[in-house]
Amino acid sequence: MNIKELASTVGALTIEKAQGDEEITCATGIEDGVPGAVTFIGNPLYERFLSTTKATVVIVSEYLSASYALGAGPALLRVNNPYEGFARALESFSPKKERPGRGVHPTAVIAPSAEIHPDAHIGAHVFIGPRVTVGANTIIRHGVHIGADTRIGSECEVHPNAVIYDNMRLGNRVVVGAGSVIGFDGFGYVPMGDGTYRKIPQIGIVVLEDDVEIGANTTIDRATVAETRIRRGVKLDNLVQIAHNVELGEDTVMAAQSGIAGSTTLGRQNIVGGQAGFTGHIVTVNQVIVSAQAGVSKSITKPGLYMGTPARNGREVLKLEGAIRSLPELIERVKKLEAQLEAVTNLDHNH
Repeated sequence: MNIKELASTVGALTIEKAQGDEEITCATGIEDGVPGAVTFIGNPLYERFLSTTKATVVIVSEYLSASYALGAGPALLRVNNPYEGFARALESFSPKKERPGRGVHPTAVIAPSAEIHPDAHIGAHVFIGPRVTVGANTIIRHGVHIGADTRIGSECEVHPNAVIYDNMRLGNRVVVGAGSVIGFDGFGYVPMGDGTYRKIPQIGIVVLEDDVEIGANTTIDRATVAETRIRRGVKLDNLVQIAHNVELGEDTVMAAQSGIAGSTTLGRQNIVGGQAGFTGHIVTVNQVIVSAQAGVSKSITKPGLYMGTPARNGREVLKLEGAIRSLPELIERVKKLEAQLEAVTNLDHNH
């Protein structure tokens, strides 16, 4: 496609430093740009590469300084959201995924009472238990295990070797990554007087609402009673742990190796960085951002950025870190002042 066509695809507000008929053949990172490539700048830290990238066109924010449009350098497509614009560009250059044909592979084992929509695809060595329902245009890839009484909506995709236990509820357009486990027992034990532990039966379910996407090797525990609920539009990365009776609010996203202990509720549009952790029985409000490796031990009652362990207001943490970085200089200044004071004191004593 040419730049003019690309501009239409990404919803560009303006085209700068281009005629519009220049051909674009691939997408790259800005540091790896090559002639014929489209790339983007979503973070101001990368603006310095505008003068060195070999990419033909760069998708940038509408707020990028006008000075970048002067002189040599790549063509610019200004958009409201560079990340979204580049995502649209990537879609144009991504190879189309082949959708497997509908039907059931001969090696699949399906209980007679299961109801599989005729437009669904059931791959090799899949096991589907009694009274399971699978909706239209859903893809169950090879090696998946689906327990009894589970309901899976339309246009879902369950990737290889995932396990979905009994009585789970999946809405429409849900994606479950390879090797993920939905609905295994939550971590519930009663300490006994003799130092042993008695298991608490886990009899609840997991509900994945519409448009939820679960990464590879992620685990979501069934509730002790009632349900663990992942609300509409939630996106979980690989290797995320969600404990029993947790609720994640709509459009919340969690990065890899983060985890939430039992009975904690996150509000809508929370953003959780990698390796962040939440203790149990707490609540966050809507639009909370928890930075990577933060530890949240108390409920969060105000939107905003939270950092550190225990997690605190991000601005306060940054102020403290700034103060800590200045400590060596402050210590040296105090030593000099003490030495000066001691010299003055000795002088007074001598007189």
